[in-house]
Amino acid sequence: MAQSDAPEYVTRADTTPVDDLTGTAFAHLDVRTLVSDARQGSEKTMVGRTVYPGNGGTHEHHLHPDAEEVVIVLSGRGWHRVGDEYYEIGPGDVVFVPVDTAHSAGSIGPEDMVILWVLGGVPSLERAGYQAVPEVPGIPAG
Repeated sequence: MAQSDAPEYVTRADTTPVDDLTGTAFAHLDVRTLVSDARQGSEKTMVGRTVYPGNGGTHEHHLHPDAEEVVIVLSGRGWHRVGDEYYEIGPGDVVFVPVDTAHSAGSIGPEDMVILWVLGGVPSLERAGYQAVPEVPGIPAG
């Protein structure tokens, strides 16, 4: 098999193109799909990286009716709301979001917050499902 035909088992976030999320609540973020059904033929896992700009970069409150999510903070500081609970997060922290649970996140301070996220049990956002839910008051602006 020629090297160009080999499955993509190693993905580099810095050379992966930014996802085209034009017209979505995530269009202002640097989101890159690293593992998915479309990219590697994954059957049960989707992985991505998101960069939240410093000083309050955020995304809308939402849930995935058909997938769990795990968020791993690589750098920067921020917050994550899971259900009714609010958490401050930083490098090395891991956030677990159960199936069908509303969540949102954002950066705190001047440094960008960089996260890896994993959707469990599904290979794509389409299979995870996505539903925006009303914003929960009390989230800091940054």
